[in-house]
Amino acid sequence: MMSSAKVEFCRFERPIEIYENERLWIGRGFSKMGLLPTERGPYSTKDGSLSWKTMTEASLALLRGNVMGFGNGKGRERNGKIAPKRIRRGWSFHEEDDDQSNHDGSDKENLRREDEYECSTENDDINDNYCGFVPCIGPEDGPTDNEDGWQYFPDFSPQSLLSPNRKRGMLDFVRRRKLRRVAVFRPDYFLPREVYTKCDYCDSSVVNMLSSAMLDALSLSTLFAHGLKNNVTDAQALPIKSKLIDALSIGDNCDNDTESEDYDPGVDINKVKDRLCTFAETCVGKPGPLMQLLNAETDKNLVTAMPGRRKLMSRYLNEKERLHLSRLLIKDIDRYSYKMHCRSNSCACLANATNGHSDLDGDQDTLPACEFRLVSCTNDRCSAMFSFKHRTQHDEECGYKLLPCPSGCGTLIPRNGVHIHVRDNCSLRQAECPLSIVGCTSIVQAQDITCHLNNHADQHFILMANRMMEYQSVMKAMNTRLQLLEENNARLERELKRTTTQLQSKNEAKAVSGDVKKLTKRLGNLEGTCRTEFKKVEYDRRNHQK
Repeated sequence: MMSSAKVEFCRFERPIEIYENERLWIGRGFSKMGLLPTERGPYSTKDGSLSWKTMTEASLALLRGNVMGFGNGKGRERNGKIAPKRIRRGWSFHEEDDDQSNHDGSDKENLRREDEYECSTENDDINDNYCGFVPCIGPEDGPTDNEDGWQYFPDFSPQSLLSPNRKRGMLDFVRRRKLRRVAVFRPDYFLPREVYTKCDYCDSSVVNMLSSAMLDALSLSTLFAHGLKNNVTDAQALPIKSKLIDALSIGDNCDNDTESEDYDPGVDINKVKDRLCTFAETCVGKPGPLMQLLNAETDKNLVTAMPGRRKLMSRYLNEKERLHLSRLLIKDIDRYSYKMHCRSNSCACLANATNGHSDLDGDQDTLPACEFRLVSCTNDRCSAMFSFKHRTQHDEECGYKLLPCPSGCGTLIPRNGVHIHVRDNCSLRQAECPLSIVGCTSIVQAQDITCHLNNHADQHFILMANRMMEYQSVMKAMNTRLQLLEENNARLERELKRTTTQLQSKNEAKAVSGDVKKLTKRLGNLEGTCRTEFKKVEYDRRNHQK
């Protein structure tokens, strides 16, 4: 992990992971040259949707977000040609360096030197061919060969990659390993030093609003571009994320040309919010009339799919990165009036060095004076964090704030449970008598129910006796009705038995009649045979007499 002598509230590190892929060549072993043209390249992302031929290309592309290639931006014109310009999106493999932070990327030689600098390492033990990336062999990375981090598979299909093997089996013809290097967030890539070194405490409501708008913009863009399917690949999400960060235009949002302290930064903040709200349509385009015709409920489906897509997109633009970008936007816009962040250079660092966030009831003498410092809500079970200046507003809205019962029973309940308490639990609520089911119509306070039952025991006994007599009459009528039903049932059973017997007799008669017909037919055949034989005998006798 990278370290820094300066304690920064806004410091942010994240691991960048690249997968190295190889295929078995019979007689030559595993090699990148053996990969098929239809497979992922030698270096790729986890899902293989993005691939590169060299480690340098892969590391720089994932570091800067230029997943579609380098030099996508436009530089200034030189000798009638557009000079290349490096597009940075806030990440570097190195800590801030004066020689590198002021690098303007204005010519090819500088671009080449910057690439070499990013791919270099300060540790001589690390192989430079891997640009400082090291194999992942921890238990959280799955089964590996415990030496170089390789995992073996039959092929690169998604089903095969679900079951890695520690050692190569007879049917394992490909292998891959995960390489990792930690990148650090560099605010100097967006803003001048005198701007970004100001206190990192910013107005929490504005920060959260911008952070949520970024995630919504990225989620909606992927829905417009790739539909409602549950899976989004790296090749689909990362280019849109890069365009989103570029659309923020951090460093070019302040319209306070006069450097006036009376300037309202909310105007420019709303402009950024409007850009984020329309980002999906301007970047990707809203589904056209044909899609609306094919699916009349497109808008409804998009609304339904948004929560799941927000959760999916938070893997690519996580909350901490969104908060960093939001703070930089505020510093960019409010660089002179300081209405949304503190002008001090130290209070965020001091708070972070003295156990982080403060509480509302803490010792104010030991806390920074910054009104934008983050504090936590003191109400039990409330995990909200907000700027110190919003503590009163949050206290008036917090659902976990204990409030006295509005009916005056003296119980303290959370604000979000007041209506349930008043309706179901308050001792002063109006409640029905428990014996209302037997006819008692009294309405009393809940705390007086016991007294009501004791004082009106005679009336309740009479009501219960009357109800019991009603039940007896009903049960007597039901018994009579049940007896009639049993008699009808017995009669129907007798009729059914007699009908069944008759049917059986008819069936037997039909069977006997069939047998008689068969015997009659056989006798007729025998009679015909006898006549024929008699005729032959008579004929022979006559011939013999002659």
